[in-house]
Amino acid sequence: MPKRRRDAFMGEDSGQTESSGGPSVGDHQQQKKLHEKCAKMEMELNVTKLELENRALKAELKQREVMDELNVLKKKVAKMEEQKEAAEQRFSQFQNKQKKILEIISELEKQQKQQLNRNTTKVILERFLKIEIDQNTLFEKVRALEIEQEKGKVLLNFRKNCWDAIACPEGIEIVGDKNLTVHHKGIYKFIKGRRPVFAKHPISLDNSTDIFYFEITVLQKIGDSILGFAVKPARTWIEFTSSSIRTYAYENDGCLKATFVNGTFTFPQRINAKYSYGVGDTVGIGVICANRQIVFTKNGQRLDSSDFIVAPSFGGQLFPFVSLVHSGAEIEANFGPNFQFDLTTL
Repeated sequence: MPKRRRDAFMGEDSGQTESSGGPSVGDHQQQKKLHEKCAKMEMELNVTKLELENRALKAELKQREVMDELNVLKKKVAKMEEQKEAAEQRFSQFQNKQKKILEIISELEKQQKQQLNRNTTKVILERFLKIEIDQNTLFEKVRALEIEQEKGKVLLNFRKNCWDAIACPEGIEIVGDKNLTVHHKGIYKFIKGRRPVFAKHPISLDNSTDIFYFEITVLQKIGDSILGFAVKPARTWIEFTSSSIRTYAYENDGCLKATFVNGTFTFPQRINAKYSYGVGDTVGIGVICANRQIVFTKNGQRLDSSDFIVAPSFGGQLFPFVSLVHSGAEIEANFGPNFQFDLTTL
């Protein structure tokens, strides 16, 4: 721009500014609103960024948990494969030995035909008896390996479970991302204060090869509590006791029960002070579908419950449950696959 024209323009602009008296109050307010809007947008952007980072972190943690569980399953499958290979090798050895046994028997038969005297017959019988004993021993070892392999399959046959937070009764809250911790936050009332909480998935007794089992660990004061199986769920203890719901239960005072919860005990009950549990203890209950045996455990040890059997006529489902009565009581459940009690001992 030519200098003379630029000077004229600057003078003209300067004149206008002077005549206008500077920016008005309205201009200042608009600029202030604009700054506030920009600051708000920047804050919302930062919040959104933090939420996205938090979601990504949760997704990464969830993926790590899944990978850890997958690695555990892979190790168990690999161990089962090793046991299977060992069983196949022993079975092959058994077949070779059986072949030799047949050859020995054939030879003994020839000797028996050639030698008819008493001493020879006695020797033949002794050898044949030893062969039978060796053969039975081999069959027992092979069968034991097959049983161990089946137990290994049972351990992998668990279904992921948790407490049903949707059907949670009043006064009870399910704590944690995995819905495994139950906390009683209600008012203490001996009967009406009981709060039964049921697992999300029931179990079926149709599959005769499975073992269903779960444990709870007492985290805070327990008071009167029960864990066990019920034939159907109920939202309140009044509903629980008024509908003749059959349960198989383990109470904190050491009482093992199998009963209708309306006061009529149709199955045995056993009370043992050594079976009582409190803060820090881990107790469990399970059912062996093959023989319908109910199993109770405390701190990894099986308790005496040989006469607790699910009736053969029962073909329904069993719902894992826990009932808390004291405010502040808290337990954490473990639905598998890694328990304090060794399921391979069943």
